[in-house]
Amino acid sequence: MNIGDLRVRIKIQKNETVTDKYGNHTNAWTDYFSCWATVGTSSGSENSDAIVNQEESLDFTVRYSSETAAVESTKYRIVAAGKTYNITYANPMGYKHNSLKFNCKLEKMKK
Repeated sequence: MNIGDLRVRIKIQKNETVTDKYGNHTNAWTDYFSCWATVGTSSGSENSDAIVNQEESLDFTVRYSSETAAVESTKYRIVAAGKTYNITYANPMGYKHNSLKFNCKLEKMKK
């Protein structure tokens, strides 16, 4: 991994249960970790009708650390350039403990 390629600042958020001032428990996204990443594009998915699904998919590659090693696809998400991405899967890149690649899809906006 070339350290000079890490040019995009990303924020990893964790889904946690928080308590408000009234004692109610709710799920909320809290900032977990911020780091530099390399961004690559992933291809769109294709269904059986041969229609290409235009979902924005990106791969974020980060340096391996104890914080990034704990990231799971079901409990974390990535915020980059003002957009929120749900993590599809985390690739440990051959278990060499040099880098991690997160395959992500753009979160759809709620109406």
